[in-house]
Amino acid sequence: MFRRRAAWAAVGTVALLLAGTPAANAVEGQAPDVRWAHSVSDDLGTLAVGISSDSALTEIKAHIVSYATDQEVAVVENDAFTLVSGTPDDGVWHTKQPLNLADLGSYSVRVEATDDDGDRTIDNSAGDLVYYVTPVFEDVRTDRTEVDFDHRQVRVDGILKGRWPATRELKPLADHRVDLDVDYWTEATVRTDAEGRFSGTVTVNDAVPVQAVYRYDKPYVLYGDAAPIHIGVRQVATRWTVQAPAEAQTIDLGQQVTLTATLERETSQGWLPFEGQSGGVLFEPSAAGNQFETVGYFTTGEDGKVTFAHAPWQTGSFHVASHSDDPFIASASANSAQITVLRASVFTSFSAARTQSNGVHVEGAMDFPDGWTPATIPVHIQYSRNGKQWTDVLTAEAYWSGSGYAFSADIPDVESGYFRAHFKATDAFRAATSETVKVRG
Repeated sequence: MFRRRAAWAAVGTVALLLAGTPAANAVEGQAPDVRWAHSVSDDLGTLAVGISSDSALTEIKAHIVSYATDQEVAVVENDAFTLVSGTPDDGVWHTKQPLNLADLGSYSVRVEATDDDGDRTIDNSAGDLVYYVTPVFEDVRTDRTEVDFDHRQVRVDGILKGRWPATRELKPLADHRVDLDVDYWTEATVRTDAEGRFSGTVTVNDAVPVQAVYRYDKPYVLYGDAAPIHIGVRQVATRWTVQAPAEAQTIDLGQQVTLTATLERETSQGWLPFEGQSGGVLFEPSAAGNQFETVGYFTTGEDGKVTFAHAPWQTGSFHVASHSDDPFIASASANSAQITVLRASVFTSFSAARTQSNGVHVEGAMDFPDGWTPATIPVHIQYSRNGKQWTDVLTAEAYWSGSGYAFSADIPDVESGYFRAHFKATDAFRAATSETVKVRG
């Protein structure tokens, strides 16, 4: 009896194993995941659904429910969908044809999905169908692409149509409001006629885009806009004419120079004085790195002229410039002729005397009364037999001595005659010549 029971027990164990005891790592089938459902953005009558699952989808069914009545208005069966991207187990499906609903409006989409394993999902809030008319602008144009000082009005014409979601048909949108925007701000609003045509005028005060925009004027028509049209600005040409100083000149430090200049604008009658324009005058240095000098500011009068007197402390030229906040008026500038500014240099003493070795010893001192001094001070000792024709015999450098810039030199074996010291002019200093001293042999 025991053996028989043991045998039956063994058979039972084998049967249990053959029956398939669930393995520890076995995974049950997963239901499809309805990720979303909504209208195709550029084709509002087409429904798009995104679904993923652990096996290929075999059935998709969408229920279209009105938000207004909470009533089901349409059922989209499986054969109405086609896979447009992804794979059968993870993809995006579109309806092959736009949905044909009785009324425009917003609808809730409830989706049923079944996969190849027989797993099924019902999502009662998968997404929304926006069953609206899409506005479409056609033949939007302006009567000008450029405005100028005297002509700032721009007319905008175009046609507003709507794409119906059920048929994709374009129809004129009659009696709809169209905003005419300038630089993305509404400047005028017009309404379409029976054929969807509109026309209006805006004022353009800068180089900006002009655009026709539809903003939810009627129920169930979405926002829409036309491509912006860029309007340029043709500026009024202006110019400066400098009357003085018209030619280059040299002045002493501290001496005033008067600038006179006239601003003109181009007109159909030619160049005329330009009144009421603002600007300023600088004195710009010729040497690189030097700072400019502010001369003054102005607003032009009826004759367009400006006049300034200025005592520059460096070599350079006047720079006159005008600038308007009005983008229709071009800026203009001009420079005067160069003004060379020289500082004074003087000899305060000079002597020449015969030495025991038959040479001549010279010495003296210089001063620069304007408070500026050259980096180096070369003093040329000059000789003349008759006091009229001079020759450089040597160059000595002057150095600060506590009371002036002193120099001295010895000239060997020189005949009797006249001697003097000379400092040659530089870019910043005038020339100077000492008194003449006669030395006998």
